[in-house]
Amino acid sequence: MAPAGRSTFYALAPVPHLGRADIDWEVEGPAYSRRLLEILEQRMLPGLRDRLGEVFHFGPADFEHELNSHLGSAFSLEPILTQSAYFRVHNRDDVIGNLYFVGAGTHPGAGIPGVVGSAKATAGLMIKDLAA
Repeated sequence: MAPAGRSTFYALAPVPHLGRADIDWEVEGPAYSRRLLEILEQRMLPGLRDRLGEVFHFGPADFEHELNSHLGSAFSLEPILTQSAYFRVHNRDDVIGNLYFVGAGTHPGAGIPGVVGSAKATAGLMIKDLAA
C-alpha cells in the first residue's frame, strides 16, 4: 500500500458497533483518529504526525457499508470478556453432531491470524470426525 521508500502504519482502537452507541461517525471518526494520533505521538512516537503522508480511518459505518459487516462490527459479536479467548464459540458444537463453526466470532479469535487459526482448527476437527 505504501509508495516506494515509505511504509505503512496502523493503529487499532476498538469502538462500539452501530447498535451499541448513537455516535455520528462522520463527525466523531475524524476527531477520534486525530486524538489517537495525538496520544501515540505523546506516549511513544514523537513527531509521528509530521512524518505521516496519507491518513485515514475506517470505522463502524465503513465496516457496515463496505464490508457488509452486521452493525459495522469488526470483531464479530462484541469485544466483551464472555466472548473472548476460551469463552468464544468453540469450533465444534457440543450438542449437534456435524455442526462446526469458523470465523472471527469463534475460537481462537478475530483478526486475520485468528480467523486463519479458526479455519485450521475447524478443518482439523472435521477431518478427525470424518476418520472416526
